[in-house]
Amino acid sequence: MPSGVGRVMLRYVERNFARESYRGSAWQPRRNLHNRKPLLVDTGKLKASFKVREANWRVIRVGSDRQAASGNAHLAQLHNEGAKGVATVRTYTRRGRNGSVRVRSHRRQTNLPQRQFMPIPGKEPLPPELWAEIEGFVSKELDKVFK
Repeated sequence: MPSGVGRVMLRYVERNFARESYRGSAWQPRRNLHNRKPLLVDTGKLKASFKVREANWRVIRVGSDRQAASGNAHLAQLHNEGAKGVATVRTYTRRGRNGSVRVRSHRRQTNLPQRQFMPIPGKEPLPPELWAEIEGFVSKELDKVFK
């Protein structure tokens, strides 16, 4: 039964990705309006990385293991909670028509808007919509057992 509740939670996260909203409030639109792809879906790897990480009678954890490009932060957490700060851009080679140019490492101001798709653990309770789905699932499972 705990893994089934985990699957209910996964469906909730997937629905929020499809709706591009959380608890009825839409995500902030992207700055580049020419890009018609859904928000937070470039390759689909972040969306596909959500799994039931732990499911037992004490705790059920649903999450992602995708790392940000810097490798020190979880990509899902950055998007779910939003982030502001300074990011270091690594040295790289820019190739153009006139040859290659080496770009030195530098810092860039970042502002990643919050596009929440799942509850933040420890900061907010589960949404009523998700509770209702979990209760419905549990009652169906109990009906199967006690028939």
